[in-house]
Amino acid sequence: MTLRQLRYFLEIAQLRSFTRASEVLHIAQSALSRQVRALEDELGLPLFDRVDRGVKLTAAGERLRDRALVLLSNFDELCDDIVAHAGEPRGPLGIGLPPSLREMVNVPLLGEYAQRYPQVKLHVHEGISIDLEQSILQGRMDCALIVDLETPPTLRIDPVLCEQLFLVGSVAAELDMDRPVSLEHVAGYDLILTSRPNSLRLIVENALARTRRPLRIVADFNATGLMTELVKGGMAYSVLPYSAAWAAYNRGDLTLAPIPDLSIDWVLASRRERPISLAATKLDELILDVARRRIDAGEWIGARITREA
Repeated sequence: MTLRQLRYFLEIAQLRSFTRASEVLHIAQSALSRQVRALEDELGLPLFDRVDRGVKLTAAGERLRDRALVLLSNFDELCDDIVAHAGEPRGPLGIGLPPSLREMVNVPLLGEYAQRYPQVKLHVHEGISIDLEQSILQGRMDCALIVDLETPPTLRIDPVLCEQLFLVGSVAAELDMDRPVSLEHVAGYDLILTSRPNSLRLIVENALARTRRPLRIVADFNATGLMTELVKGGMAYSVLPYSAAWAAYNRGDLTLAPIPDLSIDWVLASRRERPISLAATKLDELILDVARRRIDAGEWIGARITREA
């Protein structure tokens, strides 16, 4: 049994497909199958059952998956500890980022990081906070930028910034940055919101529940680009952070109005029991640097850094 075999096995287990795993791992499917057969022969047990459109783990496969995740996590932690003393970040780094920050943070962050630290191999996944949390806890990701909302105590949380939420409408809605709107006002509109269990959806729902008025949700999904396009067309209003709407707002496609006392807190999450690698530390520093530059340049309205200097 080798570490390579275990990594191959875990990739197949996650994707539930030899074909997709071979594409992600960039190896021939026949070679991948041979590695798994060798592992099964050594253990004397089948690890996968064939099902429609893929595979599923056997009982033995599930036990191996759970133990292998811990084993490989410990091995990666050992490597990180050794590399941390080399002075130059290197090796793999699994990062989770929210789609709503794609243009404001994700794109400049990843471009600058790759340029500064070419010996780090980035594995990037965009997703909602609850999914990114689970990926960290399962050892499939090193850290993630998430919304701080009922975060599990097994995660280490480092504050990054607090971001104002805005009512977002079409140009015809004539919302005004200088005219804040109340929660009662927001509750009176047809709304397009992110889907449960998205943290932004829960924050908005909890806040609007205080108005004791029924929510008028006409659609929900987690594609913020599609949300802003539908709002632009006048289908409904939305509640979003400025970062999710700024590109369309600056093009003149949307109007915005701040909602006082309604905000979200972005934090960098990682597993509490695992030391932070040098590569992750440099990522943390660069996230703060990118955010500060955006705020100082006046590009990120309603955002403020929450990390103490």
